[in-house]
Amino acid sequence: MTKPAKGKVAQNFTDADLLEQLNGKKGTTLWLGRYTKDDVLHLLEKFGILPAIRKKGFAGLVIVIESLEPFVQALRIFNEKAGADNQLAEFRLREVAFLPQHFAVDAPLTMLKIEWLMLQNPQATFSPERPRLPGQRHPGLGLGKQTVQFLVYLAEAHHLAGVLNFPEFFHNAYLYLEYFHYCDPRLKGIVLALRRDLIELSLAELSWAIYLGCVNDANTGQTYEWQADALVLPLAEKLKKYFSSAEYEQIVYRALAEARFVLNREKFEKVLLDS
Repeated sequence: MTKPAKGKVAQNFTDADLLEQLNGKKGTTLWLGRYTKDDVLHLLEKFGILPAIRKKGFAGLVIVIESLEPFVQALRIFNEKAGADNQLAEFRLREVAFLPQHFAVDAPLTMLKIEWLMLQNPQATFSPERPRLPGQRHPGLGLGKQTVQFLVYLAEAHHLAGVLNFPEFFHNAYLYLEYFHYCDPRLKGIVLALRRDLIELSLAELSWAIYLGCVNDANTGQTYEWQADALVLPLAEKLKKYFSSAEYEQIVYRALAEARFVLNREKFEKVLLDS
């Protein structure tokens, strides 16, 4: 992938940007500290995000970069004009120092962390084929592949070790496993066990069952409680080696073999009926 020219990045800073960085109150108006709105438009076009959105019937796209706190900016995409009813996407990313607990590193790894990521189609409706998932207001845009390519480019352009995420819901984590790895290999085994043991449920039903407290750990009898934990898309070689190691896979399969989950069907049906 082509990295942005350093000279171009330097020229994108305005006096206001420099003052905001010095006083530390608002941070930069550049997204991720380096990208102007024109830069962002170019990247969103390059990685197929805007073309894919247009194919869904949204022609007048509006890009907004808003500084939320020092060095954190929201990148938002709207249809026609800014406003909650017209919002199609939001990216909040941050560079963080991450110290993994499950494998040894000499120093914290600098990662691109997903603080918030939302892609939605406010003009679409939920259906039996595309049911609502926990946390959704509208159906998604179906831009997972393009979004991952975009995130990888940003992390590589900043010379980062990888992309870091803490999925809020089960379905997010399960879908992210196509590209990401749990730092704790036990958790990957548990996620796979949940899907294995409750295969009679659709992914949406399973995610709701977990969210509503209707899944029990068969080994303990306790309600299974979802907890967001670190998922990493590795770019640094030491991370790639860790996630592809035999030791990592052995722990995954051990956890998968030991975990057992059952659906509290009576509770699940009652909760669905009440809602």
